[in-house]
Amino acid sequence: MSDDVLNRYVMTDFKNGKLRFLARGVSGIFALTDDLSVQVRPRFPLTNLTHMVTVCGYVPTALAALRPYHVTDRWEDWMLDVVTDALLVAVDTIEERGLFRTYHRRTDSSSYPHGRIEIAPTINQFASRGIDHRAVYSWFEKTADNPANRCLKAATRFLHSRYRSRQPIGEVRHRIARLSNALRVLDEAADDRHHTFMNDAIVRSSAALPEARTYYRSALDLAVAVLSGRGLDLDAETGSISAGSLLVKTEDLFESFVRLSLQRVLTDHPELRVLDGNVSPGKRPLYEAVADEEKASLPEHSEVGKGTDPNATPDILFTRHGGGVPLVADVKYTNVTRYADRAELEQVVVYGVRYGSPAVLTIHPRRKYAAGGLVICGRVGEVLVAQYRIDLAADDLDAEMAAMAQSLVELIAATS
Repeated sequence: MSDDVLNRYVMTDFKNGKLRFLARGVSGIFALTDDLSVQVRPRFPLTNLTHMVTVCGYVPTALAALRPYHVTDRWEDWMLDVVTDALLVAVDTIEERGLFRTYHRRTDSSSYPHGRIEIAPTINQFASRGIDHRAVYSWFEKTADNPANRCLKAATRFLHSRYRSRQPIGEVRHRIARLSNALRVLDEAADDRHHTFMNDAIVRSSAALPEARTYYRSALDLAVAVLSGRGLDLDAETGSISAGSLLVKTEDLFESFVRLSLQRVLTDHPELRVLDGNVSPGKRPLYEAVADEEKASLPEHSEVGKGTDPNATPDILFTRHGGGVPLVADVKYTNVTRYADRAELEQVVVYGVRYGSPAVLTIHPRRKYAAGGLVICGRVGEVLVAQYRIDLAADDLDAEMAAMAQSLVELIAATS
């Protein structure tokens, strides 16, 4: 198994005498060995993965393992490297197995004709004028200058220009070199700046390629997607385009999406701000210093030695503009149908006590048959404990997040 996969994307252990593979919070396809690849699907019903990735500006990890994709009408910058690498692999296959060539009819006139003599044009142009030493003739010439190769060349040139506009370092320089080689492979095809090849039946996939050249299909589908500004849809498990697998760390993506969505919806709220408790100014030391007067009243004791003090780092803080933290939330990509796991509960309650919040919240994806929205669990001491379960398969995920924001605003008002 590749070192890039083991312990990074998957763990192994033995249970009941059998080898187990455990995914480490990622979804996508990756190769376990040269002959075996594994697809890890998201734990929860998820039909908005592409939307979530786009909202967060999240850049999936690209692997060499190929997977099928549907195309989407939206193009995002994070797709560029994946689509480019897939097209380069397809052109490498074309270079290895041969260019698609077609026969084109050519005509000419000469005293030394070859091919087929065209009787009517010869009479009209020469015999009618008393010229009996010339003839019009035609022949078929096999050439790589056809719509399919013009399409590939146009897409390759477009991508070459995109990467040339970047600072040529590392992977960018490597892709520029590979794109230059692809242009060399397709050199026989003419430049068609008006993209008239897009009307060709083979390019549009409405006509079949010759059986010996079916390997062109993937390359042409990718080229058409590039030239028409279409991107990859991460949600579907099947599709017509084959490209490198994109791994998404679903836990991190879910947390970022929830926080950014709440921040966006509540941007203009007159009283509340949504902060990331993992970074300043949201995070704070977990322990408050004990005042000298209190220390003097305590029994003889020692103190923890100096070192790296732990921080309280809740995923989401709702703060008032005038001060105070009315709600602390932690985002958990876990299966919840009733109460949250004890460790998750204890963590968020500690955060609530530290920030002096009257209410705390764990946020989860909604299970298919579980209740969605706001769920009140009860109190732990003076702290109200609640959950919010988000339907990641909602038809309109933005509307789902707007409803969540409104519900939490009402919760804050009620508990304050």
